Amino acid sequence: MGKDFGGSTLMKSYDKFSTTRPFYKILDDFSLDKSGKIKEEIKYNINVPALKIQNSKFIGRPEDKFETMLFLPKNPHRQGEGGLRTKGLFKFSYRFVGDRWYICDLDGNSALPAPEDLENKIKAYVSQQNKPITYLPLITVITVVLNAEKVLSETIESVINQTYPNVEYIIIDGGSKDGTLEIIKKYEDYIDYWVSEPDNGIYDAMNKGIRLALGDYYVFLGSDDKLTMSWLNDGLIYINKLLSYKDKLYIYGNIKYKRGKHRMLFKYSNITDLSALKKEFIAPHSGSIIASNLFRRISLYDKKYKIIGDYAWVLQTLQNIYFVYIDSIQIEMKLGGASNSPKNMKKILDEVKMIEKEFGVKISLSFKLRKIIGYLVGKLGIFHHIQFLYWRIKTLSLKRKK
Repeated sequence: MGKDFGGSTLMKSYDKFSTTRPFYKILDDFSLDKSGKIKEEIKYNINVPALKIQNSKFIGRPEDKFETMLFLPKNPHRQGEGGLRTKGLFKFSYRFVGDRWYICDLDGNSALPAPEDLENKIKAYVSQQNKPITYLPLITVITVVLNAEKVLSETIESVINQTYPNVEYIIIDGGSKDGTLEIIKKYEDYIDYWVSEPDNGIYDAMNKGIRLALGDYYVFLGSDDKLTMSWLNDGLIYINKLLSYKDKLYIYGNIKYKRGKHRMLFKYSNITDLSALKKEFIAPHSGSIIASNLFRRISLYDKKYKIIGDYAWVLQTLQNIYFVYIDSIQIEMKLGGASNSPKNMKKILDEVKMIEKEFGVKISLSFKLRKIIGYLVGKLGIFHHIQFLYWRIKTLSLKRKK
């Protein structure tokens, strides 16, 4: 790489970043304008039959719940759009067949032999692993953001510095009014695709990211959360161990919570009884590695939920999920977030009622009480102190049980 794209040069040290290693260029230089971006008249008319790309969309299966596209449709309210993808650089999953590596289409079929330079990068990575690797899935990290100029840089850095090399990063901005866009543009050469335009809430924005994602696995990462540097690499080992379950995997680990200078590790555990999930969401969402086929074949997020739509999605797909727990830290998370904000507690209880009615489940009383207490202490202005204390007590109680 290191090619000059209209004044924005990919660093010569691009190989050090997880999001700038295994590119595949599906367009020639004649398809790019003087700034190095795909010409507008070509952008929505890209065709690559071997990869099942037709008019910049992927030819899917009849049972697919949505179309996967290279770019979001035009939007008159859009504030901006960019990233490596707009420069003709794309990423895919890779599979070792016979004696060489192949680029896979969206259904996982070996579609094209990997070019020599790309294959050499893959071989260099695989040779450093202790376990045999025959499948190098693209993992798409999706961050939904709105007015997060104070925290977004650390989130982005945590993605582009993953030790796993085949990472796609998509950022969906809801039309930020602060300096968020300037931060995104700063990382223009390390983000695969970003867009800034109004949306209808968190899950609408996540669905946009899903429709754009080319990965076999998705990771949803909050705009103030940080991925642990080796988390995606940890996930890869289990994916290759469990290839027969690869389309059902929901891989999760532990979370390190932080508040100011304080840090606290919360350890989850194996989910041995799926019915427990009908009482409470006992697996983390942010940072977990989730098979894309669970979305493609079953459902996107339901936009009628504004805060706990991830829990509703898990209940909808529950019988198709294969949960895998890894005893390592997946993210560092600040206490707070929409589902833990005191101002949203009443809304959450309303959505709990919606979930109980829609899925015929009975959410645990303890879960509801926590939300009510959270709402009350939020009114007193001591919410984050109580929240940190709660997680501390819960962590200690789990240690005693073990």
